[in-house]
Amino acid sequence: MPVTKKAIQDEIATRSFVEGLSGQIKLLPHPSKVLKAINKTIQVFDITIKQPDVAAVARRYRDGIKRLELDVTRATVKGERAQFFTTLCRTLNLKTIIPAAASARDYGYTVFEINWKHIDGKTLPVSLTPKPRHWFRFDTENRLRLLTREAPDGIDVETTWPRKFIAVVHERSLENPYGQGLLDEAYWYAKALAANFEYHIGWLEDDGRDHWLGWVPSGTDDPYKAKVETTLRKLRNAAVAVLEEGTRIEKVENKGRTSTSDAFEVFKKSCRGTLNFLWLGSDLTTNAQGTGAYASTQSGIAIEDDAIDAGKELVEELMNTLFAYVTELNTLPGTEDEQISFILKKPVDQAQQASIDKTYADATGMTPSDQLLVRRGYEKGDFVPKSSDLSIGIAATPTATFESGYDIGALTSAAEALKKKR
Repeated sequence: MPVTKKAIQDEIATRSFVEGLSGQIKLLPHPSKVLKAINKTIQVFDITIKQPDVAAVARRYRDGIKRLELDVTRATVKGERAQFFTTLCRTLNLKTIIPAAASARDYGYTVFEINWKHIDGKTLPVSLTPKPRHWFRFDTENRLRLLTREAPDGIDVETTWPRKFIAVVHERSLENPYGQGLLDEAYWYAKALAANFEYHIGWLEDDGRDHWLGWVPSGTDDPYKAKVETTLRKLRNAAVAVLEEGTRIEKVENKGRTSTSDAFEVFKKSCRGTLNFLWLGSDLTTNAQGTGAYASTQSGIAIEDDAIDAGKELVEELMNTLFAYVTELNTLPGTEDEQISFILKKPVDQAQQASIDKTYADATGMTPSDQLLVRRGYEKGDFVPKSSDLSIGIAATPTATFESGYDIGALTSAAEALKKKR
């Protein structure tokens, strides 16, 4: 029989092997073309994101992320472990954590430090804090390193402090562990908008006024020409001047010129449209479906929904990594077969939720549990058990309740349907 060659287990295509960097630590430079061109660190993007046009679209995107609702899904019916992690999430400052994790899309990466504490016999995270990005670099093995005065080449954080730091990276790759940041692509547009804004203000101030011309005799020396120029500048604000005989002053009325102003407006719209494309996936001004304000609003919502997926995946990656660390460090309630997952989802419309509830209630022939009604915003006593409710086809014995085995936020009861029927 022919001899089958043994499969090679180790990784072959590595930087150390290809680039000859074995046996030494070498920090990987940030691949940003902008940072290379201006010889700056990633801190320069902190200024870019504050530019008004960039800030507006980035803020709109973050607000879209904040509107999402969190849920901890489970794959078993009992759900003790899911309840444990749901409670854990309530103890964390998710209003700060969620937009910070989503900001990895802006910068390329965000590094969080976990603060652990022993609580009731368990090691639990009490906070996740985003740290300054320029404190961290990646090495040629794509390992995250913390730069210090004593260790300018950085300290391997995972080896030195396991489960202490989490790096959230947008579009990470073997070639680029720093991720792809939108600010890297938006930098020159933001710079151009800021610079041209200053120019345009100057143009409105100078070129928008009437023009003054000074005529001096031939052979006049430069000092006198400078004197006449100074006088002309004064005449723009006060029509009083003293000049020598032979010098003539003429005011030329500005008839109005729109070409420069129009060109600037076109330039601004082009830059702002590009920023909208980067953050929201499309430029609403040119891609609204239909006509009118309502059509534009609905198109904008749809655009945001598509673009927000990239940001929410970063948040989910962070939280699911944290869940994995907590699971490794503790003995948790429930069983090991519970597949826990942190997700962000768009809030379900009340009418849509009522339809979902009624569908599952009709399919199971059960009534909502007290726990489910509380999650829907009702209180115990709002509904009185009945032997049956033939009007909507739901058998409603006091003991007949139902809970979905997966994604309890979406697959729930007929509480809204019951309320409307009554």
